[in-house]
Amino acid sequence: MKRVDVGRVIKAHGLRGQVVVGGVRLSLEEFVGLGHVYARGVAGTTGAEAATRRLEITDAKPFQQSMIVRFEGFDRREEADEIHGVVLEVDPAQLPGNEDGMVYLFQLIGLAVSTEAGELLGHVTEVLQTGATPILIVHGPASAEGEKPRERLLPMSPEVLVHVDTAGGTITVRLLPGMDEL
Repeated sequence: MKRVDVGRVIKAHGLRGQVVVGGVRLSLEEFVGLGHVYARGVAGTTGAEAATRRLEITDAKPFQQSMIVRFEGFDRREEADEIHGVVLEVDPAQLPGNEDGMVYLFQLIGLAVSTEAGELLGHVTEVLQTGATPILIVHGPASAEGEKPRERLLPMSPEVLVHVDTAGGTITVRLLPGMDEL
């Protein structure tokens, strides 16, 4: 199964091998509880090897809107500089379980999207992080006339998102007035 992004190394911090990790949407305890992450985009590696460096998390603490993290074997700033800019990934099974009514955004990719009336709009191909409300990119089914399938951008707001059933592979949405004309 494809790995999931959990953050990015922004820069080295201090002289003892720590790094600043941004974009983490897990709590500090959940992040440390992962135990290890995989670094993708390590300097000097390409292709399949670029995502194979395993980093053991030894410590983390909050820092502004990010975290300061120490990985095993990183004791000097020069070592921390080697992973500047890498994306940190985990296997989905490492993530904490979802609470009722919560999903990880990666779980929405591939789900069928239908209106409350049962009209199939298509399947989720991507989720855009906009800061306030994530946006589902939904590619419609191919038309019989050979036209390009319709692409819709649907906000994940409570007014639009009616129900998500990851086990059943479906999302039910309510199209607000004017959304169908776009």
